[in-house]
Amino acid sequence: MPDLNTASAEELATLPGVSLSAAYDLILWRPYLTWEEVEYAPEFDRKRVKALREAGATLGPPPERRPLVERDRDDLQL
Repeated sequence: MPDLNTASAEELATLPGVSLSAAYDLILWRPYLTWEEVEYAPEFDRKRVKALREAGATLGPPPERRPLVERDRDDLQL
């Protein structure tokens, strides 16, 4: 099953109840160190996160390097 820290949007969208739009939300809020952190992604409350886990989604270690995303821009105050 898809790993929330590394799967593509198309792979995440194969999970029950996850649209392509929701898959992109999951990607934008990466990396996830705990399942509780997944609940910070828009529309992913405790019940929906539980459904992901029951469907076989995994939460492997985050990649050591990841590309910068829009939310990183605020952290780069030069």
